[in-house]
Amino acid sequence: MTVRSSKFRHIFGDKNVKSYNAIPVSKNAHEQPFCSVNPKFVAVVAEQIGGGAFLVLKTDRIAQVDCNTCKISKHNGPVYDIKWNPYNDNLIASACDDGLIRLFNITDERGVEPNHAPVQTLQGHGKRVGGILWHPSAENVLGSFSYDSTVRLWNAEKGQDFVTCQGFTNQITDMSFNYDGSQIVTTCKDKKIRIFDSHTGESALEAPGHDNMKVSRCVFLKDGKIFTAGFKTMSQRCCRLYDPRNMLKMLTELDLDSSTGSLFPYYDPDLNLIYLAGKGDSNIRFFEISSEGDQVHFLNQYSSGEAQRGLGQMPKRGLDSSINEIARFYKLNVAKKLVSVVPLKVPRQSKAFADDLYPNTVGLNAAMTADEFAEGKNSEPLLAPFLELQQATSTSKGFTATEKGDNSEEVAALRKEVADLKKTVTERDATISSLKADISQLQGKVETLESENGRLTAAAAETNGEDERKVMTSKTSGKTDKHVTPIPQPIPSPIFPLSIIRTPNLGLVQRMIAELQKN
Repeated sequence: MTVRSSKFRHIFGDKNVKSYNAIPVSKNAHEQPFCSVNPKFVAVVAEQIGGGAFLVLKTDRIAQVDCNTCKISKHNGPVYDIKWNPYNDNLIASACDDGLIRLFNITDERGVEPNHAPVQTLQGHGKRVGGILWHPSAENVLGSFSYDSTVRLWNAEKGQDFVTCQGFTNQITDMSFNYDGSQIVTTCKDKKIRIFDSHTGESALEAPGHDNMKVSRCVFLKDGKIFTAGFKTMSQRCCRLYDPRNMLKMLTELDLDSSTGSLFPYYDPDLNLIYLAGKGDSNIRFFEISSEGDQVHFLNQYSSGEAQRGLGQMPKRGLDSSINEIARFYKLNVAKKLVSVVPLKVPRQSKAFADDLYPNTVGLNAAMTADEFAEGKNSEPLLAPFLELQQATSTSKGFTATEKGDNSEEVAALRKEVADLKKTVTERDATISSLKADISQLQGKVETLESENGRLTAAAAETNGEDERKVMTSKTSGKTDKHVTPIPQPIPSPIFPLSIIRTPNLGLVQRMIAELQKN
């Protein structure tokens, strides 16, 4: 790779970085960075047995944290992706294995609360949701792609999807909006790059992408070009630049290395820089797109001795211009349970504000509402001077769902399950009542038999005593009475001893009742 002469040539990162400690970063193999950042909070997908969770950490408190006080666990499966709303620093979306997208409102004062419930649930995908992305200029419009081979756009306030993109023949690996949000570019394991109209969902273009089925990713650049990062036929990692007007011929291709980890591209549209980090790598590469938009130039790289699971990028308005910081990444370390803060700076002798490093950037206000976008409106993001954004304090906007997502299928399934359980309980109650009646009947029979046995025993004893007295009287008088009634034998006990009637049958019934009550 040729080295470009540029003012960003000497970007460097601090070696002694600050870190959040004791962070159980998720070990899930899903190909997403598992981290999202804004000036207030850092969100990290966390390891959890059963269900899924993510942590919400405050950017101004970098230290060891108690994960139990900042964990959101309201998921029925592993969390695959998380994204903060670019125009609301208190609203975060999470994509889950159960096919649902949940929105959580995190207040500045209370932060994460016990049993923190979602303010909105988006249901529509038939399988797990692989990734999510907010619209660049429309407020509360969220894009998602799923293992059901669809890309959907959602009105987060209403909880409804209004655009669906189809036509994929394999797993979707990434999506990106163009600068005004009018188009969506996707990469897929079928080795195709597709562009869709974001208002209708119709396919505008389909072209060959990377030659390998491994995960590839894409970024729609500000000038309309497409940057991709993936693998070549022999599993060599590379990045490419395409012009949508002629996708059959790539503008440029840079070979990187032969590592196996997927690549995460992070784009800075203000400076036309791309940061490239690989899963399992220990470095972050810096690239610059030429002013003509047809070349990608390698600048430099930041290296450390620790492998990264993923990265989160701070929005431009959250950077510190006093140290000429042009990017800040939050690096996830699974082995050491760390989230390290890596600021990237441009060395300057002057302490004055560097206008060339901080042009106008995306502000706090969206260019249009979700309804306006759904009606067909397009608009580039509203820009604001960097110093004004740095001095401004983002207030806690909150989020109100005007309509809840359509969970009719889920509710119907839960109702059916409850009805089935009630039916089972009723049947078991009836069985228990029947067994109790049988026990009462058997106890009555036992008491009757005991009473009859006692009466017969007493009668037999009385008869035996009278006959013995007669015999003794006869012997005493010396006379033998030929007509003396022979001594009768005691009336035999019932064929089945009462112990057999009482104990085994009753014990068996009682054991059956106990077993039913356990179940």
